[in-house]
Amino acid sequence: MNNFPVNIINLDKIKLGDHTVLFYTKEAEMINSTAAFIKSSLIKAEKCLYIDSQEIHQKVKKVLKKELNNYQQYVEAQQLLFLTKEDSYGNPAQFNSDKMIKLIIQEVKKAKKEGYQGLSITGELKGVIDFAGGKEEIISYEWKLHDRVFKKYPVSALCRYNINKFDQEVIKAALELHDYIVWEGRLNDNPYYIDPEGYRRNKVEEYEIKSWLNNISKYQKRNMLYKKTINETNKKYNRLYHNAPIGIVKTTAGGEIIQLNQKMAEIAGFNQIKAVYNNYASAFDFYDDFKRREEFLTQIKNDFMIRNFEFKCKNKNKKNLWLMMNSQIIENEETDDFIIESFVFDITEKKKYELQLQENKEELSASNQQLQAYNEEIMAMNEELESSFTELEDLNKRFEQMVSLLDEIDNLNEISEEEFLSEILQKAIEIIPEADYGSIYTFGDQYINFVDCIGYNLTKLKQREIKNEAFYNYNSIIEIVDSSELKSRNIKYMEKNDFYKLEANSLNKIKEIMYLDLEINGLKKAGISLDIAQTSNENFSSNSKRLFKAFYNIISSFYKLKEYNLLQKDFTKEIISSAIKMLEMYDLYTRGHSENVANLAVEIAKEMNLKDSKIDSVYWAGMVHDIGKMLIPLEILNKEGKLTDYEYDVIKEHPVLGSNVLKSSHSLKKIAKYVLYHHERWDGNGYPTGLSKNEIPLVSQILCVADAWDAMRSKRTYRDSLSYQKAIKEIKINKGTQFSPKVAEALLNFLKK
Repeated sequence: MNNFPVNIINLDKIKLGDHTVLFYTKEAEMINSTAAFIKSSLIKAEKCLYIDSQEIHQKVKKVLKKELNNYQQYVEAQQLLFLTKEDSYGNPAQFNSDKMIKLIIQEVKKAKKEGYQGLSITGELKGVIDFAGGKEEIISYEWKLHDRVFKKYPVSALCRYNINKFDQEVIKAALELHDYIVWEGRLNDNPYYIDPEGYRRNKVEEYEIKSWLNNISKYQKRNMLYKKTINETNKKYNRLYHNAPIGIVKTTAGGEIIQLNQKMAEIAGFNQIKAVYNNYASAFDFYDDFKRREEFLTQIKNDFMIRNFEFKCKNKNKKNLWLMMNSQIIENEETDDFIIESFVFDITEKKKYELQLQENKEELSASNQQLQAYNEEIMAMNEELESSFTELEDLNKRFEQMVSLLDEIDNLNEISEEEFLSEILQKAIEIIPEADYGSIYTFGDQYINFVDCIGYNLTKLKQREIKNEAFYNYNSIIEIVDSSELKSRNIKYMEKNDFYKLEANSLNKIKEIMYLDLEINGLKKAGISLDIAQTSNENFSSNSKRLFKAFYNIISSFYKLKEYNLLQKDFTKEIISSAIKMLEMYDLYTRGHSENVANLAVEIAKEMNLKDSKIDSVYWAGMVHDIGKMLIPLEILNKEGKLTDYEYDVIKEHPVLGSNVLKSSHSLKKIAKYVLYHHERWDGNGYPTGLSKNEIPLVSQILCVADAWDAMRSKRTYRDSLSYQKAIKEIKINKGTQFSPKVAEALLNFLKK
């Protein structure tokens, strides 16, 4: 029995009112095809009658129990009834087609009263043929089904005939009296169908000719429609093929071009595809010459496939390129040779990013070495002060406070620029013994932005418009000036009224100031000033200036680390955005969907008061939740109309495929599990693993609701979008079944706002 699948290809074409015949030669084929018909009917809310012997009943039941999780419920509700031939047909020797037709009409009326969509029935009359008049009665029964049942009542039937056990005249009549034929596991339109009126009037030959001529005309029109559809599909394919953002090329083993797309032509340096064919071999100047080519050919011949093969070259226009190639061997049906099919990615910009990242790493390493040098210098200062235990202990305390600042640098994701600068100022006042007051600030487009201060009124300072130039260093990165020099610099770059207010409130309090301004890549970023009070007898010592210089290096390292992390984040964002754009070109229904889901999921997460780090994971998981669809065959992903069970099972693999892709990325592997479970349901009836309730990660619960909302509110070729109110109603109805109650409530609260 295992040799025959429990499936009928195109079975979804059968609807109520259709009369179908199954021709078979082996019992196992009949049992599995019958089980597939029964399963389809039950799922479509039809009442189903199965007529056969007790022996065959048991075999069909065994198959259905494996195929239907809720098989027992169908039987207990009497939606599925198993009848013997004696219950239905009576004594085969006394079979009467009119009585059987009357029984079916009674059953379909009963099924409608019970709330079912209609009645489906399947059985076989092989016992009747053995008696006098049985053949004529079977033929009469088949045309009466058409004339009295299928034209008037919601009934579908699967009649069964073992072609080795029925008279050829009966088989021929069965062939001519059914809308569809099931043969070798596939549902087929019946080109030999004739109007049952021919049998009723005993004019079979006359109606055969009329019906067949009509069928020829009908199939001719259908054939033209198929050709039109194929032509349109080819146009869509060519449009997608040539608009793809990656190069696609087929060549012979010798490098002769067979086919390529527009992007590949552009990579090679040509405006038109046709210009490439005669020049492709000389289009690229390979830096590694033939050695790389030989390695490539050797590996692909051994493995039949090669992935991520990178090489540097120049194209026809002498443009430097970095390319990455994924290739596979396919057999050349016309020759004994093979064809190499390749996907070519222009990774020139990616390499530039990598180079810049490497440069930043080197710069950061140099900065860390410099910082280490200054740490060593601080240690040397400790040795110099060894003669004074009190001074040494004091300096060690300052050093410990400096080291605590370095710990802040390792925690960039959890500290803001303002928090870090405020901490710097607090530590500087504590560590530099002469300092009484201080302020820390950033340089804006024109004016100073005060971040924090000690000993001054921060609100009043923020009200002053002080130009950046007033706080610039002019002689060295750290300068020490007295109050008169400070006033002369300030009055030069301030309005007089603002200067006098600043002088009265702040400048007159200062005896001496030590300050620095930080410059990164030619841009002034931030500054810090430490002030000695006018009443103090202290002056800044050389040791204090050295410690202050260490602060300069700590602040510099902080900004460089921030810039490095930002560059990494932007690079990851660019890669993800490019992948999503590729998915949008691949999947006709995805355009804008990923961004919509990501943005809505973020709003839901905020409504639930999640941490910023978790909200960030929600966003990126939303952006890539459907990335696995790029590995689904195009003809299934963009199919118009209803999917078969097999096709739907393939579609349901996309969370697993997407999760596997993300696991391979160091930056994205933490969100892989969120993508894996975003189609799980709260009640446990989702996929791929059937998790339920809080077994499902919270981020996946959020993606499930956001994904469903955007799908309901988006138009598809096979349906219009749901109205806002209908979509709200669907969320409420499925809260606690499909959706997490808390997440669904958070979405509803957000929509109210």
